[in-house]
Amino acid sequence: MTTYGTILIAAPLEQAAPVLGGVCTAGYAIPAGPRFCLVHPDRSVDDNSVFALAGPISAELGAPVLAAFQYDGDRLELEVWRDGLRAHRYDSWPVRDDESAHDAPLGADPAAFLDFAAGPVDSHRLASALADTPIDVQDMDVDGDPGYVWAQALHWDVLRALGHPDQVIRRAQWDYFHMRGAPKALAEVLGSTELVVLGTADRPF
Repeated sequence: MTTYGTILIAAPLEQAAPVLGGVCTAGYAIPAGPRFCLVHPDRSVDDNSVFALAGPISAELGAPVLAAFQYDGDRLELEVWRDGLRAHRYDSWPVRDDESAHDAPLGADPAAFLDFAAGPVDSHRLASALADTPIDVQDMDVDGDPGYVWAQALHWDVLRALGHPDQVIRRAQWDYFHMRGAPKALAEVLGSTELVVLGTADRPF
């Protein structure tokens, strides 16, 4: 499974782009509906990870920011930032780094994510996803263990429950390296006029 890091901003791309250009050292920004946009930073650059950028973006833009990092299909980490301060942190598998941690997800509070609703909120799906309790059978662990098979599906259900359309959710699961490495595939689903190149990033097509 692939690893990705993205930032969902509760502001349209045209509003966010000037701020992003001064904060993100290298990356791409794309629209995510009329009221949101996504940032895909080059995480190989120092101090340019989603969690490093979320605070400065939220402070300078004055809009809520949701940073997401999904590692190898196993773990989803989410951070909500407002006005330069981290307001909430979610970790689907905290015991991975700390064997003394509780095995249940950390920060499974649906109310913390409501600033990122793009439409009517499916409260049941949101709470179930954050609790690592999939509703759909195809997302359940085939070995009978509780939880999602893949962290991507958990992330998908969180955004779906917040009312985001499938196209936006797919874009939220892209990574800077996927975008840079597959220019032809990217060009088929994203018009070049919709993409903002940030900092030292190369235009992918």
